[in-house]
Amino acid sequence: MYASSPLCNHMLRPKLISGSDAKRGQHGFSLIEMVIVLLIIAIVAAFVVPQIMSYMRMYRLGVGGRNVATALQRARYLATSNNTLAGVSVAELQRVDIEQYDPQGKTPPQNKGAVLLPSGVTFASDAPKQIAFDGRGVITPMPKESPTIRINGSNGYYLFVTVSPTGQVTVSETRQDDRT
Repeated sequence: MYASSPLCNHMLRPKLISGSDAKRGQHGFSLIEMVIVLLIIAIVAAFVVPQIMSYMRMYRLGVGGRNVATALQRARYLATSNNTLAGVSVAELQRVDIEQYDPQGKTPPQNKGAVLLPSGVTFASDAPKQIAFDGRGVITPMPKESPTIRINGSNGYYLFVTVSPTGQVTVSETRQDDRT
């Protein structure tokens, strides 16, 4: 006869899982736990998002101020390196052109580049429309006071870019308008 096998038929069949066994083996989060986590994320976002937006506006204003200062320094460099007249002119509320001038005034200015301000950043309406440097890097014609360009950001923030008569360019700290 046949010897009995150490494996039985019932050992090879998959085990059936009853309903109570299935619940004990499951892992995960309940709906209430998920809602609580989402609520905490929403509360934190309500405080953080406005701060991030304010920081981005201030950052754009700072970038705009540094870009204008760079344009002024580039115009001064053009004037001194070529021993000619060069300067910047505020063409629009968000653009400044770098120009090189003919010392005799016979030809129109040559555009040597432009700087665009970031979105939401504009020149004040009373900003000087043109600042020029001579071959020594000095502002021409010599002003009584240092020309100051006010650059406005959104939400009442602003900064100043100031050019000394000798051509030094400085950017002020960002300030908030008291009128807002």
